[in-house]
Amino acid sequence: MSNLRNVIAELTIDLGAVRANAARLRALIRPANLGAVVKANAYGHGLEPVARALATIADGFCVYRADEGLALREAGIEAPILILGPVESRDLAPALAARLGLPLWDDGAFRRDVERVARTAGARFPIHAKIDTGVTRLGLDPTRAPAVLASYLADDALEVRGAYTHLAAAEELESGFTLAQFERFRAACEPVEALLAARGARRHVAASAAAMLYPALRLDLVRAGIALYGIWPSEETRDAVGAALTLEPALTWTTRLVVVRDVEAGRAVGYGCTFRTQRPSRIGVLPIGYAEGLPRALSNRGEALIAGRRVPLVGRVCMNMAFVDVTDVPEARAGATVTLLGADGDERIDPNEMGARAGTIGYEIVARLPRDVPRRYVESAPPARRALEATPG
Repeated sequence: MSNLRNVIAELTIDLGAVRANAARLRALIRPANLGAVVKANAYGHGLEPVARALATIADGFCVYRADEGLALREAGIEAPILILGPVESRDLAPALAARLGLPLWDDGAFRRDVERVARTAGARFPIHAKIDTGVTRLGLDPTRAPAVLASYLADDALEVRGAYTHLAAAEELESGFTLAQFERFRAACEPVEALLAARGARRHVAASAAAMLYPALRLDLVRAGIALYGIWPSEETRDAVGAALTLEPALTWTTRLVVVRDVEAGRAVGYGCTFRTQRPSRIGVLPIGYAEGLPRALSNRGEALIAGRRVPLVGRVCMNMAFVDVTDVPEARAGATVTLLGADGDERIDPNEMGARAGTIGYEIVARLPRDVPRRYVESAPPARRALEATPG
């Protein structure tokens, strides 16, 4: 089965590009620390290989689930690891044994579970207090946060390693809302700021976009995610940053044509007959569909690259197949390489472009790439190596 899947599609991840992006970000944010966000299978790029590649650059790692943190420990990652999402009580003991940092925004039953596990183990549980300043998701209410933070700091079962919040609209350049969130966070921390500093606790607010756009928000730690992989948080962010930062896309997604069919004008293609040829055409069949991560929303809207040229996806993307019109690419034959993400010649399709065509964002495109699509890891192209070597350690 694995050999068959190797024929169907492949992801190639340039770990040198990931390292080069991380080195550029680390240089940008100094003296803040770099927390590499590798949740969602490192945004589809592969959790363990990416973390190993960044082990000498990142100051720590951020994951979403406890099992991701445990997998990193098993892979030999020794740096601090912070879980960002909810943790089940049953996962607390293994998390503590693995020295995983816990997000805490609770002053009730879950906190008592954390304290019980810590005291049973005779250890203090490392925690980062989360404050909700505007995403309305997880976190302490800012008005309650000073008192709860003080109680965390006084709790002999807890080791407060940080306090943080998450921004809602930095990548959309909503500076008014972003700065208001920052002020709420600053005000929540201010009453205990001296204690946080004395404990070496790190305050962190910025992810990739805010780290690029708002130097004052970098604080002690930046949680860099999407930019590590050479993907801009948004086109607005890319435009605002301009030439001040270069990112190298790390992922290429390829498949191959199964067959190319000559069809007459007026022929229906695919489910629902949503596409009909307007001329005698050559229609190529791809052996992947939405089950393999190709969004159905790209039906009659997406593009791919063959022989350095763009070709349209036509008809509906099926569960396991899709169609491209290769009439204008005479080199297109069964077995020809089709690039869905990445570069072919002078053309490139990046996750943000694919996301825009599918009515979503680049984050979703890469994060939903199935784990069973084979991933091949390569070292950096010369530009990435030069960027890494030119960045002081």
